Amino acid sequence: MVEQFKRTSMERDMVSIHQHMQRTFALRREEIVNLAPPVVELKDRWPALFCEAQLYSEFHRITNLNLPSTFYASLDKYTPQLLQLYKKRKTGTFGQKMEAVMMAFEERDKNDICAARIAALAGLPHHLKEDSAEVFRNCKEDDLEAAQEGEVVLVAVVNQEEVLQVPFETQHVSIVLEDMVVMSHRSWTDSLVILFALVYALHLKYLDKLSAFFEFIQVILLDLDDGRKQLRPKLQALKNELE
Repeated sequence: MVEQFKRTSMERDMVSIHQHMQRTFALRREEIVNLAPPVVELKDRWPALFCEAQLYSEFHRITNLNLPSTFYASLDKYTPQLLQLYKKRKTGTFGQKMEAVMMAFEERDKNDICAARIAALAGLPHHLKEDSAEVFRNCKEDDLEAAQEGEVVLVAVVNQEEVLQVPFETQHVSIVLEDMVVMSHRSWTDSLVILFALVYALHLKYLDKLSAFFEFIQVILLDLDDGRKQLRPKLQALKNELE
């Protein structure tokens, strides 16, 4: 399979790659879960995991869920309620950050579902009182290299005047794991879905600073509770507000 990824994307035999990934799933999960090799080694040994289609297939093997369709269906269900909740939070540091998100959203076309999704996701850490600044970064193209460092990071390249704003329009987004760009995408929300899939497929821990944010995606958006008996209080409170 490694040889397949030395070819151009047009030359690869994707059917053969998919079959190989199916056959080696148990071996791969044992290796990833028990040995926890660095991401750089996994990228060399299992390059298909860093191909979007195969990454989503791996997520399906693990969870029996179609990640993109489930994620977006659930996000679209909750987005109007989330945005209404965000409008109420305007005190303290997180309130100020939330207000900035909502002010940026108010300038967008109200019929733009993509903008609504981005606002809902960008505002969620502030609502949960988590600091997303080190994980969700915006920068200019000239500053991209310096920004691509960190354990788990999404780096959105935006226009200069939007660097401090919500990434509604991006030139491209780098997905960084363990100080290495592992994938990239044009869309910020799609990049977030890919990042979540990578965390699952590579058996990575959620960052402490955004653990509630990722648990919201896992438990509330995707209904993957891992057998837990209850949510942490602030997530349970948010879930109750959304019901």
